[in-house]
Amino acid sequence: MSEISYRLRKVDLVEFNEYHAKMNGGYGKSITRHRVIWPGLVVMFALYVVLTSKDTEMGMYILTGAFVWSLGVPAYMRKKLHEHIEEEISQETVNEAIGDYTLKVTKLGLMESTESGEKLIKWKKILKLEKSRHHVYLYLGEAAALIIPKEMITDDNAFKVFYNDLIAALKKENAEKA
Repeated sequence: MSEISYRLRKVDLVEFNEYHAKMNGGYGKSITRHRVIWPGLVVMFALYVVLTSKDTEMGMYILTGAFVWSLGVPAYMRKKLHEHIEEEISQETVNEAIGDYTLKVTKLGLMESTESGEKLIKWKKILKLEKSRHHVYLYLGEAAALIIPKEMITDDNAFKVFYNDLIAALKKENAEKA
């Protein structure tokens, strides 16, 4: 079956935690509020100011403030979240997680090879698969996942074959459960 090799870095661990927080908590909602909703309200206020007082210069200042808010506040929140994550993850955990990985799709499950050895992850242990712009996450628990950074995969064509085989194997497992 197909296989891929990649290197997992500390930044991938931080990005997984951010992705998980964005998808499963108040952090994602808060980012949306500060990126879209609050600036939208400020834009409506700027429109009101321009229409009622005919002060276009003030309206432009308010619009600029809304634009800066929509970029600045989420960036500040993201920076603070990354700092928090880096404080919470121990160096020991990071050292255990980072390194070179090889994943191979087999009939029984996903064979994970690292410097410390091989481990078979049975298909039923993979709860869900999520794909972001830069990563693929294979959830093994509520907040635990195999992290596959797409940019660190050695062969891009191998990833496409691997991903298709992975999807097919997971669909087959889910069909057998039903």
